[in-house]
Amino acid sequence: MYAIPLPGTPIIIDIGSAYVKVGFAGEPSPRFVFPCLTGTEKYKSVMVDVGAREVYVGNDAMRMRGVLKVNYPIQRGNIMDWNDYYEILNHIFYTLLRIEDLSKYPIIYVEHPFVPRETKEYIARVLFETHRVHSLIMMQSPILSSFSVGLTTGLVIESGDGVSWIVPIINGLIHHQAVQKLNLAGVDVNHNLKSLLMREGINIESSAAEEIIKEIKEKNCYFVLDPANPPKATDTFTYPMPDGSVKEIPNHIFYEAPEVMFQPSMLGYNIMSIPQSIINCLQMLSNEHWAELLGHIVLSGGNLSYNGFEERLRHELNALLPQLGSIPKPRKKKERNESESESLKALEGMMKSIDTCPQCGALVNLADGKMNCPECGAEMKPPQISLDLSGKTEKKEKTPSEKICPKCMKQIKDDTSRFCPYCGSLIDALETTKNMDDVINKTAVASEFMDLDTSSKVINFYIPDNLQYAIFNGASILGSLPSFQALFVSYEEFQVNPELLYKDISEIFSG
Repeated sequence: MYAIPLPGTPIIIDIGSAYVKVGFAGEPSPRFVFPCLTGTEKYKSVMVDVGAREVYVGNDAMRMRGVLKVNYPIQRGNIMDWNDYYEILNHIFYTLLRIEDLSKYPIIYVEHPFVPRETKEYIARVLFETHRVHSLIMMQSPILSSFSVGLTTGLVIESGDGVSWIVPIINGLIHHQAVQKLNLAGVDVNHNLKSLLMREGINIESSAAEEIIKEIKEKNCYFVLDPANPPKATDTFTYPMPDGSVKEIPNHIFYEAPEVMFQPSMLGYNIMSIPQSIINCLQMLSNEHWAELLGHIVLSGGNLSYNGFEERLRHELNALLPQLGSIPKPRKKKERNESESESLKALEGMMKSIDTCPQCGALVNLADGKMNCPECGAEMKPPQISLDLSGKTEKKEKTPSEKICPKCMKQIKDDTSRFCPYCGSLIDALETTKNMDDVINKTAVASEFMDLDTSSKVINFYIPDNLQYAIFNGASILGSLPSFQALFVSYEEFQVNPELLYKDISEIFSG
């Protein structure tokens, strides 16, 4: 029996297409992880005198999948069956957590980007009105993924069972105009794996075929750096079927199945791959952010946990980066020097309307344009000091210099002459050719070219310890911050202003 944390500890709920993760803020991993599926009776005669339930959820449905009709209520990140969704929430609160009074516990509900407004507010009403939760905050998963590795700025690549996301986050804010959504994820790897098995004559006929395929994928699939020249391996993998038979699976299938993430055309999809989506995402942002985002790439989601994914993605990105051209180096933030005087800044201020005469001390009205004191006639215009704030050095007066003709070697006193008055040779052309190397060496590189990086070695990955639990870990860290507690929305506040669900959380990252 698990000990329930003290009231006020946020409950984290992450309902994905494949798995549901549930736990409490401040804990390193979710307390409960179960498959996001439900099951209903398929054969009435089998269930006689068993005390059968109407709906089985999660692990209970998995254990009895042979005699149940299995349903997946969430597909491609969308809730497809609301009745089964309610059953999953009931299973979380009343079967797993078993908290007597939910009104004492806030909820961190994880959602993906671009959830329709109606769906988001409806889920909030279900949690408030049906389950009577204390308060609620709905967090977008990419922000939690980035925070799980301690970043508030980065490019999050998140891939689960149904959807993959490429999300740029800068200072805790998602730049939605550049977010890329791909219907290319774990379920597509499953389809590709199933197709490859059928080509080898391996046909899995079972009511739980999808779960068997998923289990084979999670335990064995990996990426190779060059699929055109894969490593030679003749080993086969044996897998026992529910009917007692044993299937022998060739090794090459395990690296060909996830290849669909880099080659969607294998399944006939006319969509971009993950590396192409990253380039497309960056092109929708100002190039000043490119280096910082590429230097902080965060991987998240169980579908990216295959061996070799990081190396393969780096290889593919290096091949595509030239499409962006030169990548500006991130500008370093200048530290403010307190000794610098603010008076050195060129500021234009308003002229005084009343001033004191420097001679007799009388107050003079300057609004009518008068610049002389009516009492003593002194000039009211204050002395001005000219400061050169441009950083340019003062030009020195050019002193005339004598030239020597390189052909006849005679001295030429006329500095402006381009031709030698003695032999008629063109002086500038001869000197330009002679001194060209010196001019090139002394010429400073223009600043706009100094900040450009033509090297492709700008990619750096941040990988959580457990990709599948990265989102949960980010929520666990945020939920334990005191400054985060003020962002929760109560039912009363939600009734008055539903817009509070869309709070900007970036304020807790500042300072």
